[in-house]
Amino acid sequence: MSEPRTLARALADAAQSACGYTFVRGAEQTTLTYVDLARRACSVAAALTRSGLRRGDLVALVITDPEQFLIILFGASMAGILPASLYPPLSAADADAYLETTAGILRVSRARAAVASAALVDGLDRMRATCPALGLILSADDLCGAAAAGDADLKHHEAGLDDLAFVQFTSGSTSSPKGVALTHRNLGANVDAINGPGGLGTTDSDSAVSWLPLYHDMGLVGMALGPLYSARPGVFLAPQAFVKRPVEWLRAISQHRATVSFAPNFAYDLCVRRVKDRDLEGLDLSCWRVAGCGAEPIHAPTLRAFAERFAAVGFRESGFLPCYGLAEHVLAATLPPRARPLRVDDVRAGDLSEKRFASPAAADDPSTIQLVSCGVPLPGHRLRIVDADGHDVSEREVGEITLGGPSVMQGYYGDDELTRATIVDGWLRTGDLGYVSGGELYVCGRVKDLIIVNGRKYHPQDLEWSVDDLPGVRRGRVVAFGTTAARGGERVVIVVEPNGTAAAQALVDGIRRRIADRVGVYVDDVVLVSSGTVARTTSGKVQRAATRARYERGELEAERGVEA
Repeated sequence: MSEPRTLARALADAAQSACGYTFVRGAEQTTLTYVDLARRACSVAAALTRSGLRRGDLVALVITDPEQFLIILFGASMAGILPASLYPPLSAADADAYLETTAGILRVSRARAAVASAALVDGLDRMRATCPALGLILSADDLCGAAAAGDADLKHHEAGLDDLAFVQFTSGSTSSPKGVALTHRNLGANVDAINGPGGLGTTDSDSAVSWLPLYHDMGLVGMALGPLYSARPGVFLAPQAFVKRPVEWLRAISQHRATVSFAPNFAYDLCVRRVKDRDLEGLDLSCWRVAGCGAEPIHAPTLRAFAERFAAVGFRESGFLPCYGLAEHVLAATLPPRARPLRVDDVRAGDLSEKRFASPAAADDPSTIQLVSCGVPLPGHRLRIVDADGHDVSEREVGEITLGGPSVMQGYYGDDELTRATIVDGWLRTGDLGYVSGGELYVCGRVKDLIIVNGRKYHPQDLEWSVDDLPGVRRGRVVAFGTTAARGGERVVIVVEPNGTAAAQALVDGIRRRIADRVGVYVDDVVLVSSGTVARTTSGKVQRAATRARYERGELEAERGVEA
């Protein structure tokens, strides 16, 4: 592996090329070369310093525009100021809850300033009364406007590899957001391993297209910093453009002849369901050599359906690169060999829950689920599967995934106790469950999400996937969890958004039958809720813990469409 570089050094190296970032906004697009990015970032660095911020101060970035986000991220880094990415509100409807959560983050992180998109400035400014350290609320529009207008001295703070590069707040799929603190050494080690011959094998002919938000690790590290560290072009669409019309992602890949693009599982499913035959005209996806998939559970039937749907316009199933990673490990932890078909393991849900893998599941066994291989650890990195006591388990035995090596975070910013519980003897306890077979990792779920009934363990995604294709169910909007019954014991609950094509009671009965047949557990409560009730994180994961909390507080009763 090559020696890691700081953010500023990687940008300076990239500025020796003619490449840069292209930002697509509807019918218009603008290109910012890495040279221009460096100049504007230096101007922002000077402006932040003039505002009174000092080296080591944490500044929160709550910025929706990808061009502004990157300019200010690099500007803060050049000034020796610690940038921290926060996700913006998903919609106006959740503004109050968002501001409450964000205020908590700003207090815990002791943020000295926040730089926000224009629409968010007033809301953040109101937080200053409850965030004692928060002295400044700055407009991203003003900072970037001034940077574009003036020349900049390219001198900047020279960070060390062991200085913090940025803090990335997780999206909170299992708990409240936590600030992942990463050094330049962490960042460089992960990006270089991803780009290297044991990862994507990046060459001068590669380029990337992404619609992923930059406040998420896959969007920022994988799709923005990955191209920059290899001095290759990157093209960005707004996330809203993809959600509104998924074909725009595919068109951008085709138009820009992109070779690399990553997305969560749900994005491939959305393309299958919403891209029409007429949209295929003019598409050519033969350039797409690495179609990465991660950030949420990977569903083999979804990827195969995508490959079949778009084979006619040049997409190859061998382009899929399922991966496993998490923000606490910068981004990626494992990748499979490139240019091979999906490798899946057929297992019975009951065997998986009981950690038994005596024989492969029969093809006609309704309880069979397919787990996708996420490959092997990145070069120079390590992986262990351990039991509850931290001891290594056997081949094909389920345990907690733990990770070691140069990409393991420094800890959670401002939370030493949680850091000590998460990094033990240099090993990162991910909280994820998985097993190794043939040297490759298969991911099963989350430790905290396990449903335990009469001593047997069930993985919630097994229940969710069992009914995801059931007529009447809105795909990707299913959440299963366990909750403690009033008389003790665990009750199994499944929350579903119907698509309106099946009668409510018939759908409830069908969900119970399907899960009993395939997983072997009775669902105590089926809750049919209105569209939009099942929340997802910015990376596409269903917010299982948040949904369970709402159920236990009785908040879903108002959304319930039928009594089960």
